[in-house]
Amino acid sequence: MKTEIPVRKMLAALVLSAFAVPAFAQDSDPYKVCSFTPADAIGPMFETPTAADCEAACIEHSGDGCTAWSYMGPSAMFPDKPGNCRMITSIFSEEEGNDRFRCGKI
Repeated sequence: MKTEIPVRKMLAALVLSAFAVPAFAQDSDPYKVCSFTPADAIGPMFETPTAADCEAACIEHSGDGCTAWSYMGPSAMFPDKPGNCRMITSIFSEEEGNDRFRCGKI
């Protein structure tokens, strides 16, 4: 009885799992893919690891007028870098973003 896994089957499994993981990650992301252009914001953009951290910062600064937030994740070239967050007091426009952009209102 042969118990070795053929190399082709193992490579096929690895390739399929590589495609499955990003799809699962996108499905589990609770934030809308979009981007807000602020009419007014609280300070400049700042670095933060995740969209959830950006949302939490806006909630924390709601007393200062933060009503919405916009997050741009790290680039594919520098995935270990943090993303950028903007806390917004009034929205000028809402655009559809690419997979790097998330936004929300509180």
